[in-house]
Parts: sequence; C-alpha cells; structure tokens
Amino acid sequence: MDLDIDLTTLLVACALALATVTTVFTITAALRHNDESNRTWVGAFAAALCATGLTAIYGLDRSTPAAVVATIDASWVFATGALWAGCRLLDGRRRSLILVVLLVGLAAAAPASLGGPDPDLDVVSIVRLGLSGFFAWLAATELMRGPMRLNLNARILQTTLLVVGGWFIAAAALFAAGEDGGRPGQASTILPFTAIFVVAAICLSALRVERSGNWWSVSVESRRQSDLPVLAAESFREDARDRVERAALTGGQVGLVLAEISDLDELNSAFGRDAGDRALIHFTQVLRSHVPASALIGYLGAGRFAVLVDSAMSGATALVVSAVRTGLVEESLGERLEIRTGARFGTSGGIQVAPTFEGLLADATADLDRVRVLDG
Repeated sequence: MDLDIDLTTLLVACALALATVTTVFTITAALRHNDESNRTWVGAFAAALCATGLTAIYGLDRSTPAAVVATIDASWVFATGALWAGCRLLDGRRRSLILVVLLVGLAAAAPASLGGPDPDLDVVSIVRLGLSGFFAWLAATELMRGPMRLNLNARILQTTLLVVGGWFIAAAALFAAGEDGGRPGQASTILPFTAIFVVAAICLSALRVERSGNWWSVSVESRRQSDLPVLAAESFREDARDRVERAALTGGQVGLVLAEISDLDELNSAFGRDAGDRALIHFTQVLRSHVPASALIGYLGAGRFAVLVDSAMSGATALVVSAVRTGLVEESLGERLEIRTGARFGTSGGIQVAPTFEGLLADATADLDRVRVLDG
C-alpha cells in the first residue's frame, strides 16, 4: 500500500517541510504571541520535527535501532497530543494536561524500549498510530467548542485532524489484522503526519492573529462582544453614538472616560503575553465591578477601555476614575503575580459636553494624551 515514490526522498522532504514550518512558527510565537498555548504548540512542532528527522535519517524498519524507534514513537505521539493540549488552552481551559500527554508519549515508547534489539514493528505501529489518531480526534473535538466552531481556520484544521486521525486509527487496525498485503507503508503515514503540522502552522497562526484582533467568525452577533466580557470596539461606538444622540434629544448629559493600562507592554515583555492577557481580564473585572451598572463599557484595543456614563450628577466621570483607581490598588493580578495594574485616564463631558460621540471621544483622547505626556 506504499506510494510509488522514492522513500528516502519523501522522508527528507517531509523533514525539511517540518523544519521550515517549525522555524517560522517558533519565531512568530516568540516575537508576537509568546503565551502558554503557543509555547505548547512549539513543543508539538519540535517533537514532530524530531520524529520526521529521525525517520529520514534512520528509516523505520527492522534495521533501525530500538532506541531510535522508541524515540520516534514517543515524539510522534507527544506531537499530536501537544496539539490537543494547546487547543485546550486556546479554548479557555485552565489546564492543558500536557503532563498527561508527556506520560502517554513515554508509554508509547514502551513496545520498542522493552522489545529487545528487534522489537515487533507491528505492535510499535499499532501503539504509535492508534494513540496519535486518538489525540488528533481530541484536538478536532476541542476545536468544535465555543465560538471557534464558527471560524474558518479552525474548521480547516478540525477537518484535517478528523481525516488524518481517522486514517491513523484505520492504519493501526490494519497492522493489528496482521495481513502482509494490507499493512500501510511508511509513505502513507508520514505524509499525513507532516500534513497535520503544515496545516496547523498556517491555521494556528491565523487563529492567534484573529483572536488578538477580537475577531472569531463571520457572525454579526459574535462581533458584538470582544474576547473580554465587554463590548467590542465597533459595537461600543454604535451603542455609545445612539446613547449620546438620545441624551441630546432629552436634554441629558453624558461623559466619557478612557482608561488605558499603562504598563501592558512591560508586562508582556517581562512575563509573556499570558500576563498581559491576565492584566486585560483583571482590568475588565475592575471596570465591571466599580462603574455604575448603567454605564456602557467597551474595549477599543491596545489596552484601552472606554466607559460612557450619565453625567447629570456633577463630577460623574471623576467618580468613575476614582472608583477604578481604588479597585486597581485593592486587587492584584493574582495567579502568582502579586502585581498591581497601573492606568491612565482621559475624560470628557459634563457641563462642557460635546454634541456628538465623536466629539466626546476626541476630547477624552486629547486629555489622555496630555496625561501620557505628563507621565513621560
């Protein structure tokens, strides 16, 4: 059942393809998205490169040293398992279960490690392909959860994982059947394995870019809320514009507060993007728990939030700023980071209320810029 192609050339080509995507993905993750899920995926790509590289160098037949076969098996299974673990983190789960994946990967090496100098390659293949197919299906299932199920890149990766995972399990069954003519060859398993990671490199990179831009699907409703539990930028602008217009018609007054995390870049640089994400979540929680329930809260991006409040009461915007400052002082980021988040504020409205939302936003932005200059 092997493909009619020079096997050595194919194995080298697969190793080179994985070396390329691993290098690109690792550099991108380090420079732009250095968080826990991407670090987990980098481990998956490294393990996949190890498996294909060793296969290209030694082959995978009865002449291959048992230690090499065991390393290939462990790396192969760990690579697909780490893909699943990273998808769990991207989907908002607290634990990646990467230690479970590591233990399963080590267990996958047992048939080759304990089989003496000439291990049974059928048993080795059954374990390797069966476990990696199972992990591929778990990763595909994880991509079906939440808003990711509506995303095109998640769908592409999900389909790839389902198809390849199904083939791996079917191939394991063929090895278990023990028919010489029905055993899949190396080409028919190494090619799908390589394809998983080439597709994953493209789709996972796109998913992270889309997530950082607060975009998950083509659904209009999904765009109303950002990744944080507040309105996305465009939705906030629409709702705020309507509220300002209605206030003008009824003779009411509104005020706008812009709140910007002052040390977000420093947090990202010092502790990774995961710390920056926690700072955004923490800041959102402080806003939601300290501003009036009638206020409109939105995330404008780049660590900047906007709060539209009824300013009929004198000093309403100043009260909001004071309440948020108090909340930031009282609460740390938590999760082993005893750090208080700093913030800058810009306000507009009150007696000098601008007639439009755009006017309010321009005044508040100018005020925030002045504060930034004073802070140096």
